[in-house]
Amino acid sequence: MADFDDEDSPEREPLRFSYDRSSVSPEMAEVMDNIKKLAETMLYHWKTFPIKLPQSVTGTKNRMSSVTGGNGQEKVVIDFRNLIIGPTFDELEQVSKNPAGNLKQLNEKQLNSIWNNGEFEVDSINFPGQTHRWRLTQFLQKGSVRAHNTLLDDCALALRILIITAKNRFCSHFFSLSESIKSCGLGLWKILDIIIGMPSTSPGDLQSKIQGEHMRYLVAELIVKSIFRKNFFKFCTFVLKKCHLPKSEIYKIQDVRPPPIPYIYQTPTGTDIDLRLWNRDLINNCLPILSNILEKEARGWFIPFRQKLVRDLKGEGLSKEELLKQVNEDVMKEYLRRVFSAIIHNVELENLQPGIGQLLVNQAKSVLAMQKATMKMQQKLQKHKTELQTHLKKRYPVKSRIGAWENKQLSAFEHEFSEQNLWSAHEEAISLCEEEDLHQSIYFLKRDLNFIKEREPVLLKELSRVKIPNKVFTFNTRIWFPSNWVVTRVYEEETEVIPTVLAAKGQTAPTPSLSKQNKAAYLVEKYLNQKTTTRYPCWRWWNYLYRTWSWMWNAMFVFGVVIPWCSPLSLRALFYLDPFVPDLKISQEDGVLYPDESSRTHTLLSRLRALWSNVFSARKKFEETADTGFLGKSCTRHFNRVWNYVLKGALGSVLLVTVFPVLCVTFSGISLAAAITTPVWIPLVTLGAHLIAFVIYDFDCPDDNSNKVGILFEALVWRLLIQGCMQPLAALMVGCIGCPLAALGVSIFGALRRSVRGLWDTFMFYAVIKPRGRVPMSDGFVARRVAGPGLASNYFLQIHPEQTLAAVEARMELDELEVFRVNTVKQIEQPVQEYRSFVSSCFKPFSAGLITEGVFNRLKEETAEYDTHLTQKVNEKANVLRISLHPEVQGKIKLPERELKITILQTAKMLEKFYPDHVIKPSGVKEEDFWEDKLLEYKDWRGLASRMLSEIFSPSFLVPLEETDTHFQLQVNHLNLKKYVAMLNSTDFQDDLDLVTEIHTPQGDVQARAPHLDAAYFNPDQKIMPTSRFFTPRGRRFPWKPVNDEVYFDKLEIPLPIPHPAFIAVSIYNRENDQEPIDFSNVYCQQLIRAAKELPYVDIRDMEEVDLESNTPDNGGL
Repeated sequence: MADFDDEDSPEREPLRFSYDRSSVSPEMAEVMDNIKKLAETMLYHWKTFPIKLPQSVTGTKNRMSSVTGGNGQEKVVIDFRNLIIGPTFDELEQVSKNPAGNLKQLNEKQLNSIWNNGEFEVDSINFPGQTHRWRLTQFLQKGSVRAHNTLLDDCALALRILIITAKNRFCSHFFSLSESIKSCGLGLWKILDIIIGMPSTSPGDLQSKIQGEHMRYLVAELIVKSIFRKNFFKFCTFVLKKCHLPKSEIYKIQDVRPPPIPYIYQTPTGTDIDLRLWNRDLINNCLPILSNILEKEARGWFIPFRQKLVRDLKGEGLSKEELLKQVNEDVMKEYLRRVFSAIIHNVELENLQPGIGQLLVNQAKSVLAMQKATMKMQQKLQKHKTELQTHLKKRYPVKSRIGAWENKQLSAFEHEFSEQNLWSAHEEAISLCEEEDLHQSIYFLKRDLNFIKEREPVLLKELSRVKIPNKVFTFNTRIWFPSNWVVTRVYEEETEVIPTVLAAKGQTAPTPSLSKQNKAAYLVEKYLNQKTTTRYPCWRWWNYLYRTWSWMWNAMFVFGVVIPWCSPLSLRALFYLDPFVPDLKISQEDGVLYPDESSRTHTLLSRLRALWSNVFSARKKFEETADTGFLGKSCTRHFNRVWNYVLKGALGSVLLVTVFPVLCVTFSGISLAAAITTPVWIPLVTLGAHLIAFVIYDFDCPDDNSNKVGILFEALVWRLLIQGCMQPLAALMVGCIGCPLAALGVSIFGALRRSVRGLWDTFMFYAVIKPRGRVPMSDGFVARRVAGPGLASNYFLQIHPEQTLAAVEARMELDELEVFRVNTVKQIEQPVQEYRSFVSSCFKPFSAGLITEGVFNRLKEETAEYDTHLTQKVNEKANVLRISLHPEVQGKIKLPERELKITILQTAKMLEKFYPDHVIKPSGVKEEDFWEDKLLEYKDWRGLASRMLSEIFSPSFLVPLEETDTHFQLQVNHLNLKKYVAMLNSTDFQDDLDLVTEIHTPQGDVQARAPHLDAAYFNPDQKIMPTSRFFTPRGRRFPWKPVNDEVYFDKLEIPLPIPHPAFIAVSIYNRENDQEPIDFSNVYCQQLIRAAKELPYVDIRDMEEVDLESNTPDNGGL
């Protein structure tokens, strides 16, 4: 059991182990004795562990009590919970009564306020400059200003009904005449589509097509430098050769390593375009180095640099937001300067690839420039939108209250602004890149701008004209005669159709060879494929004809050939003597069609032979078996003969002879009759299938996103009847009759309400309020207090500096207590940790571990008791030291400027004297790391004092209390704060007060964020801001609301979609060899380009001229 002796120091006691020697072998017992001796020497537990808390600097003990001093007088210990007590705001009785003790009558100013706003104010007595505001119930008085605002709201509602709701019933996307016309057209289109099949086409995936053309246009003018021409042609000819392989050979290039490609190109003006960053292996090797640089350069300089900026910008008259923005911008500029300088001069990057540092810097600068240009356009748009909203509210006081009208104006402005500034982001980005001399980025930005200005509109117009059918239908018709089957031979790069050869009667398929080298593959096609599309009208009739034709011939084949001649119940199975093989399969050795043994079918005679063969074999097996049964063979032989000869043989033969012929004749006859009549019933079946598609589910629907269930009902009932006939009548009645009447009713109601309200307010004001109105002393039904001290938050609480120092000293002791707790917990748990380490070192090689039983379990329980005792004592002391402040009160506590300066300096001196020996040193943290973690300069005690005061109270505590601020002073209830008063009086601060104001006070309001840059800015493959100008529309939750497309300046994709150099090389080859270009859509071309992206970077200029054999992997051979 743990001993909590509070007087002695911790005392160790070795652990003792015991075990039963009789349960193990002597050899094992000897080993266990050695381990036991070693363990008892090294392992221990705490026999006693006294918990002695650090000596208190505040004079407090675990429980609050009075302490008797040496002179016999009683010293009162500070009660930190009641150190700062919030004020009371119960002054309503004082402000409502006059000196005679009667309730005050309302004065002229209060009566005027009631007449205008339905509320009045009463000056506070305890809080100078503040007022108590009372609002009367609307039954008694609403106020002329509020009543006028209600009238404007009623007018806005009536106007909205006329200019928005009524107008939308004639022309809008929901419940309108225009929508009914569209529904009629769509309904008629669906009717025609059901009857004949209307064309259904689309231009395809415009986004991918435009994106591909965009990438090609960016690099369309690039040329290969002369020193790289040889490797360029080597790569392109390799790709061209592999593109001629058949699709079945794709597995041969899965692990092929293409020849190296050039990464440096030239523009027509001779400017070098260095694309080494597009090498995935190279950029992946750079990223860890970049991450280390980014992290390293963000430390050590930020705090003093930020403080210098705040000090320099303080006198420029900037607002808080402007100061914060300027500080963040300057900090980021300095951070980028340091990062870019470190990257350029980094030895690891230079050894990795010469000049790669400058490339990385240029890439990040270009991304930052484009991002800055885009954000500038967005900020400009937001600024103009705010100005427009202010203008609309000022010029149109009624219309601006209509949200739909205001949104429409803002949407129109956004689209107009977008059209006027469509290229502004590009132009701004080009200007910023010119300032940084980023010639490569300028070239691509200008190419991108030219594409969007000139090429993209033309491409959109041309590609929109392309008509691709939305659906292709395939109908398969069986080829009856095997001699007409199509046999295809695939060998290396050639695919050819060869003559169909049937094996001679009795000839068997050759045995497959094990060798797969230079072996051709043979494919057989047993169906004719006929296709229709939705490109042209009447495609449903074409589907009907092709489906009828295909189903009819397939049904004739099944019912006229397969069932009566090839099935187990066919006529051949009835009359043939031997089993027959109706199907054929192709041999992969010679491409000849041989009988397929898996389709072997038995006849009547073969079944009888098989039946009696089974009977004879069963009898023979019975007679050959030893007589070891229960009854003996002399008895069971008769049962066996009856079972085999009578039941199996005789009865089975009778059933086969009588039933099988009937089944064969019946099924074959019905099948032949069905085959002969297929031209009659197959068209009816096909017609029924099409009718089911119209009424139940349209399986031929060309649009996967449209409705497929009950399309006939949709066209006739929903589109034509409801939306085409009923919707226009309802919309016309609502727009022409309902909305005007509703607007008139709202206008009359608003006018009557305003008139009645005016008369009622006038009567109540002169009959009740003016003669009988008084200042109330409490809330009631007639008047309710809505603002004032205690309800509003526009006041501050002033405390004394000695109260602040007492709170700081309590916080210092809490910090020391926390360090003591952490260190003591480590010391308490040290025996457990050493026990774990001992077991791990000894038994880990044998895959053995700890179990929570025995000595270890008792040690853990003892440790847990010590931990609990420590936590209890620390919590008791911490509860005494904590200051109970409500969060609202914390944010309101402040000091005047001079007292704040004195408090910060005295707090800094207290921290400087206390922290090094009581907090920093015991925590085991290096002093430099301590200040770095606090984001402060080394030994910046004033900064630490400011931080601690902001944590105890709030960040606004460091902003001094102004004379114009509404505040009141808290009283000191403790008599023993004289120690802190003496501290303040005995210290000579001299000129340090100005230094405190310059450095630390503004930081209470200006918190600049630490600089950070993502490593993705250096990677050209990492999308920072993708484009969404081609998007897929999605359904909306409220379909009756108008669509308000938000405007984004995403024409500028960040970074630009520059293709990989492998793609560029193939593009240049196609431009130079237009007679035999490389097809980008070829599966082998795509596979090789992907393989080239994974290749490590090779500087072609340093490569030695080596003629590799054609079958080496480095030469891309197979």
